[in-house]
Amino acid sequence: MNEYKQYYHFPRENWRELEISKDQILTQEELEQIRGLNDRISLSDIAEIYLPLVKLLAIQYHEAIFIHGEKMDYLKKKEDRPPFIIALAGSVAVGKSTTARVLKLMLDRWFSKTREVELVTTDGFLYPNAELEKRGIMNKKGFPESYDKKKFMDFLIDLKNNKKNMEVPLYSHLTYDVLRDTRKLANPDIVIVEGINVLQADSDQIFFPSDFFDFSIYLDAAEEDIKRWYLERFFMLRETAFQDESSYFHKYSDYSDQKADIYAREVWDTINGPNLKENIEHTKYRADLLLYKGSNHLISDVYLRR
Repeated sequence: MNEYKQYYHFPRENWRELEISKDQILTQEELEQIRGLNDRISLSDIAEIYLPLVKLLAIQYHEAIFIHGEKMDYLKKKEDRPPFIIALAGSVAVGKSTTARVLKLMLDRWFSKTREVELVTTDGFLYPNAELEKRGIMNKKGFPESYDKKKFMDFLIDLKNNKKNMEVPLYSHLTYDVLRDTRKLANPDIVIVEGINVLQADSDQIFFPSDFFDFSIYLDAAEEDIKRWYLERFFMLRETAFQDESSYFHKYSDYSDQKADIYAREVWDTINGPNLKENIEHTKYRADLLLYKGSNHLISDVYLRR
């Protein structure tokens, strides 16, 4: 396909040959702790997909450090290099959260914790539900207009300007709302920014988020598979998190299977599906690397920008 011409294509069997190691960087127990609710990922995925990716990210990181040092020497300035920012984008239910947590833990291990690695999700930059209700866009949650774009851009600008002890907004998937509490970043060397919106570019903005990224990844799959994973996850949450009375979705735990299925499909068909087609999917060609998942939730192909 023409849109992939700017990428090297690595089928899984070729990609896994790039970094062959008998040393397992994660344990099965650690993997279970960070795995998403219905995400299928195994230690073989860690060795065959994520280990070569982490090695590539390490190469990119060291190159950025070297270039910054040479530049500062030439300019006769002394200034620490700002954090190396890795963006991770993709649809709802495609497995971004698991991938982000895997990358964070593996980068921690790769650098033997000599580099501080932080993970930030863009959910915290959504407008609070009260504001979404006020604007009449609660049914557009996750669409570009539901995010405080200025707040997100200010965060990225401050990050690239080496601002210390930055505060990151937090989001609760239980209450389905932004929290009043924030989390302090520990002056990181590497920051993974994960969210459906990180590669989007609005014509009314002076800067795009991607202007601040050192490397970007898009997690991709066929829409029919993503929809199926979303429905599977909804029913799993219905038996777990939705049972909590403080959950925003608690009322759906009492729905019959048929009623719950109708509701979940309606959410996909009116919100998540349109958002994927209108705002998310086309941004994948702005990524440096694409991870493509087959119908079994396993990564089958890797595309790396030339």
